[in-house]
Amino acid sequence: MSTVDEVVEAVLASRRYRTVFPPLVRRVAGEQGAVDGQRPAQVALVVKRTKRALHQIFGAYLPQPTRPDRILADLRVAESDEQVRAVLERAMHDHASTRERLDYLEPFFDALRQRVGTPRSVLDVACGLNPLAYAWWGLPQGAQVHAWDLDVAMVELLQGSLPRLGLAPHAKAVDLLAIEHWPSTEVALVLKILPTLEQQRPGASEAMLAAIPAPVLVVSFPTRSLGGHAKGMGGTYARQFEALLGSRGWTGEVFEVGTELLYHVVRR
Repeated sequence: MSTVDEVVEAVLASRRYRTVFPPLVRRVAGEQGAVDGQRPAQVALVVKRTKRALHQIFGAYLPQPTRPDRILADLRVAESDEQVRAVLERAMHDHASTRERLDYLEPFFDALRQRVGTPRSVLDVACGLNPLAYAWWGLPQGAQVHAWDLDVAMVELLQGSLPRLGLAPHAKAVDLLAIEHWPSTEVALVLKILPTLEQQRPGASEAMLAAIPAPVLVVSFPTRSLGGHAKGMGGTYARQFEALLGSRGWTGEVFEVGTELLYHVVRR
């Protein structure tokens, strides 16, 4: 086994990071100094650095341990829309980002419908468990949902659960900094992920948005930290993103729902 393989195996053996997409762990390990031929003490140090980097980038958004089999079983026996939504709400509560959105699901999707309607194809980038909330969106039967995330367990859950909502899932575990081909969809949702991309690689946000072929984007930024502090976050993100829009010549309508600042971006 190579030294890099040792680092990846050690990180994935930890309870917190065991479901992270392995190629992403390998990339981060390399950025933290993993090379073949290192001594055991060096390997242990790189493992520690890799875990720290993963936590700084998105550790706060990793879910609590989830049993996809239990959630899927509950969905199979749900007999009404109300029961289905109750199961979905319980599942979404396990993920920090979607847990925040539970407080304003209906106004959030009301705002989306007003601006993008109910598209027949959606790409949800770094989606977490957000596609489970599509039960509140009202997408047409058979709508194609490209649900991409770094967490293999969440992807498994989405692939198995979205057909219960009448949707056609294309759930995929990915490293967003290593995408070679993006799907063509009517709308792409890029919710609360751009700051973490910039933390990994400056300029990654613009590069990713330019590469996504969807003519319509919905981009959001948090206006508060997970701890509930504002810290001027909304204004900072707004200035940065509006500068990007101007440099690209894209138009973007800004609106706010709950603890998210959103942009409806049209690039036709």
